[in-house]
Amino acid sequence: MYIPFDEMPATARVWVYQTNRPLNNIEQNYALQRGQQFASQWAAHGQDLRSSVQVLHNHFLIMAVDEQYNAASGCSIDSSVGLVRELEQQFGQQSRFSFFDRLQIAFWQDDEVHLLPMKEAKTKVSNGEISPEALMFDNTVPTKEALENRWKIPVKDSWLARFVPKEVSN
Repeated sequence: MYIPFDEMPATARVWVYQTNRPLNNIEQNYALQRGQQFASQWAAHGQDLRSSVQVLHNHFLIMAVDEQYNAASGCSIDSSVGLVRELEQQFGQQSRFSFFDRLQIAFWQDDEVHLLPMKEAKTKVSNGEISPEALMFDNTVPTKEALENRWKIPVKDSWLARFVPKEVSN
């Protein structure tokens, strides 16, 4: 059963799917509409899932399930991935589009998302072009609360921290 995202509890489990290019308004509206249709009938072992979908920053499709109501199962999660693949095919007809390109790192700068290939991001962090304070997206957040509080994190607090240059003491 579909629930508006802002009504989902803080403990709701989330999945974050990042696009490799911005979604335009038509794509965002379609993703929301199709996602709401999916959520309204999403179930695990015949039990309704209280679920929601949201598009953020033109780049992220967020799916959520209130697992205190009913828990998502492997099969139900697979069906949600099927929805994401369907959207990917729909939006990729004219161009190479992906929700599953894990080699693109998203950064937040000047109130917008900037994508960099992973290798380039590592290099730019290593040579100081990307500050340890720069914000990046941690798409592995597990809950709505984490999405709201720990999704955008400084590079120094992420897996990229190991590429931050160590200051040489004199």
